[in-house]
Amino acid sequence: MINDLHTYRVADHDSASGPRGFVRTLRRAVKRCWLDYETIMRPRFFCQNIGSCGSTYLIQLLRDNQIPDVFHEKKPDLEQHGVENYFGNHAEKRLVRLLRYTRHNVFLEANNRLFSMSKELHLAFPNAKFVHLFRDPRQAVRSAMSKPNVVSYLSKNLRLKTTISGPSSADPFEKFCHHWRNANQRIFDDLNWLSSETGVEHFTLDFDDLIAGRVGAFEEFIGIELKTRVRAAVNQRPNRAEGRFPPAEAWSSRQSQRVQDICVPLWDELKRRAVADASR
Repeated sequence: MINDLHTYRVADHDSASGPRGFVRTLRRAVKRCWLDYETIMRPRFFCQNIGSCGSTYLIQLLRDNQIPDVFHEKKPDLEQHGVENYFGNHAEKRLVRLLRYTRHNVFLEANNRLFSMSKELHLAFPNAKFVHLFRDPRQAVRSAMSKPNVVSYLSKNLRLKTTISGPSSADPFEKFCHHWRNANQRIFDDLNWLSSETGVEHFTLDFDDLIAGRVGAFEEFIGIELKTRVRAAVNQRPNRAEGRFPPAEAWSSRQSQRVQDICVPLWDELKRRAVADASR
């Protein structure tokens, strides 16, 4: 735990150091990680996703409905921990402590950095439920490829620098395809395992249903009526415009085939699950 003190302080926006800061953070850690059973067992939700799929929109929609304690990529975002955990290089107990400390006040959080932590989130908060938010891979890949400097982005993003995004020799387009598949597959597998082994509830939400306001079943799942079901689009700044990369109809046959081979089988499964969850 000593090694994570800086991360704990970031979670509370603390800048104090020295003996007083150490003691204060230690007291909070003891309470949040072990003693505060009521908070640990409080119902809460985690929106598991891989990014570029509407998580910002979802959180802003909830805020429009005056729902408190909803967060988009809450700090600290634990990006490095998520990557390490994907490859099995993270101590489980340490990660559970980090999650309890940094997510103690969450009602619902959407954070693609937590994509590999569904099991640990359950251990940290046994009454947590999960939402798997996904997007049509053609739209997700187009959004990613529209970034102003794709090569630079690939070199800086921790997940995209690893084999989560396929072989190092793959071009950017193929890397985003592999990332879409591998990260969503991890979420899918973890939530299915949790459901079968522990009975944890999870809901699969399609980006297209979210944007269209078809969220009745989602409302029931989180137990809150959304008086406002749609809002203005987000992430429409010029440097995020999807028009920077052509639509799927204009892709080369190789690009279309890459999406078909890498992404579509899982996408079909997610769509089936989303339809079933929406008709509950």
